[in-house]
Amino acid sequence: MKVTTIKMNRMRLKFLCLTGLFLLVNSFSARILAEDVERKVEDLLHKMTLEEKIGQMNQLSFDVKNTTLEGRIIKGQVGSMLNIVNVNEINRLQKIAIEESRLGIPMIIGRDVIHGFKTIFPIPLGQAASFDPEIAKAGAAVAAKEARSLGVNWTFAPMIDISRDARWGRIAESLGEDPYLASLMGAAMVEGFQGNDLSANSSIAACVKHFAAYGAVEGGRDYNSTNVPPYLMRNVYLKPFQKAIIDAKAATLMTSFNDNDGIPSSGNKYLLRNILRDEWKFDGFVVSDWGSMTEMITHGFAKDRKDVAKISANAGVDMEMVSGSFLRYLPELIKEGKVSMSVVDDAVRNILRIKFRLGLFDNPYAGTNSDKIFYAADHLNAARKAATESAILLKNQNSLLPLKRNLKLAIIGPMADASHEQLGTWVFDGEKEHTVTPIKALQTEFKDVKYVFEPTLTYTRDLNKANFEKAKEAVKQADVAVVFLGEEAIMSGE
Repeated sequence: MKVTTIKMNRMRLKFLCLTGLFLLVNSFSARILAEDVERKVEDLLHKMTLEEKIGQMNQLSFDVKNTTLEGRIIKGQVGSMLNIVNVNEINRLQKIAIEESRLGIPMIIGRDVIHGFKTIFPIPLGQAASFDPEIAKAGAAVAAKEARSLGVNWTFAPMIDISRDARWGRIAESLGEDPYLASLMGAAMVEGFQGNDLSANSSIAACVKHFAAYGAVEGGRDYNSTNVPPYLMRNVYLKPFQKAIIDAKAATLMTSFNDNDGIPSSGNKYLLRNILRDEWKFDGFVVSDWGSMTEMITHGFAKDRKDVAKISANAGVDMEMVSGSFLRYLPELIKEGKVSMSVVDDAVRNILRIKFRLGLFDNPYAGTNSDKIFYAADHLNAARKAATESAILLKNQNSLLPLKRNLKLAIIGPMADASHEQLGTWVFDGEKEHTVTPIKALQTEFKDVKYVFEPTLTYTRDLNKANFEKAKEAVKQADVAVVFLGEEAIMSGE
């Protein structure tokens, strides 16, 4: 017994030593890699002109009618583009940035990949209803792999705004009202999107949004004001962001549209510098939301677009989404001494750091095998599992469920065969042709089940009652009525 115990202890000691050595080697390798990235960032930064630096801080939305786009890329005036998913066009524009701009800096390509890219998962609120972070992580990993295959390397997700007002239109995109659950699910999504290696062809940079308290807007009115006291802000609205930044290492962060206590997020130095940078040690980059910087004028916080550029740059916004005030006004603001060069240099460092971590300098182009990646069997299985786990059974009176196959069903409601609506809100790249509606499932997977289908309404908000009698007759013919209710995809959002 004593000899056996000694052997076991030796084995444990050997295992612990090997584990410690592995962790030490990994830590050392990570530090060397980080130092290498920082050297490359500094080398490139020292070669850049002021125009090229500010260009990195500028994001454009893709427009096929933009006749000046190529010229602006050549001049180094475009650090990022969003809303472009054509792989050939992405590669063409990246080639211009790499081969025709002076320094060959690749662009980061952003897209709203919220709950799936081609393979669609339940809306984030539905995923949160599973109470399973692994569901969220798996869904984000599938979305990342599919999106990156087309050249999209950055997603504006997850949205981890705590939402407690049912009137707010973006609740569907959130992870609910509980900061603990939203923290776990949000961090899992970040890990799914980014994987173990941000430069891998299966990873994309996550962007946690909207910083901060966007879900608390007064009256549920989007872009409105909030007045969240510090204790509530810290313990409810900032909790998911803290975990996503510190634990999950989210690469980027997006400011919100709202102001809090009169200060818009895109101009809130306390949030973006004191908390995000100083306390949480965030070293990724901050992007404004669509036009949220210039909307500070509407909030009465900035007097004009030049004032917007000054306030946001000094507050800690690194990249401006679409509104272009950095590009237009930062040169003269620097000349006037109202924005320092160190502010611009730090913003560009943050952006370049993520581009290097994404491996864009070594591998800027997307492949052409996306057709083999979209709707892969394991992707569809993951989506099916997520849909199953997100379903909530409120009541099962008389143990009616699960339904027996020998029952005749009356299928009632337009949502039973609404392929687009079933995708859910905030889906830009999903294809309704791949949706399996309940009716389609009965026609393909459950051919032995007898049913009669009566949509009754043409869409969920239809007020025409002409087919109500048909629905009643359908129910009379069946053993069980299954009614499909819900809102159309367009009914949730900004």
